[in-house]
Amino acid sequence: MKKMNIVLIALLISISAFSQQRTKSIFGWHLAKDAPTALNEVKLNLGTTIFGLFPEVSYERILSEDFSLGASAGINLNSEDYPLNFAFTPHARWFFGGNSKSLEKYGSGFFIEANGSLFSTKHAKETISAENSTITHNNGEGFGAGLGLGLGWKYLSKNNWVGEIMFGGGRDFVNESAYPRMGISIGKRF
Repeated sequence: MKKMNIVLIALLISISAFSQQRTKSIFGWHLAKDAPTALNEVKLNLGTTIFGLFPEVSYERILSEDFSLGASAGINLNSEDYPLNFAFTPHARWFFGGNSKSLEKYGSGFFIEANGSLFSTKHAKETISAENSTITHNNGEGFGAGLGLGLGWKYLSKNNWVGEIMFGGGRDFVNESAYPRMGISIGKRF
């Protein structure tokens, strides 16, 4: 009986000793115990909003110090210059590099982005083949879907304001063309 009591006491002591070292867990990703509580971001792409009349809003969730998932949605406000009518682009970002200050902050610094996009284009090409001839013409609008890559840099201030510059693009597998992915964004982490 004494051996059983000693084993139980040792087990209770070890459980209480290691309970202080727990980490935050988000979808299986473990954050350090000093991880920030603000892990969500909402941003507005100023570049496409001002110059392209294509307001694009993004949401991003920080999953670890160097990985995040998010999505962007934009709609054309009757601009003839911007090639897209609507776009929904989910993305995953891997952060690395930056200066010593940005390395201390979660989800900031230089990043590489993998994205997929569903969008509506203005000038989709349609090809019709006959026996000996091929006719190609623009039908005005079309739907596209593709995958792409992007590069960028994100700055996070002490007050959780976010500034971001990114560029990239992707391949449209439906229309065998490409789609743009670029912008200068500003937002808030909460």
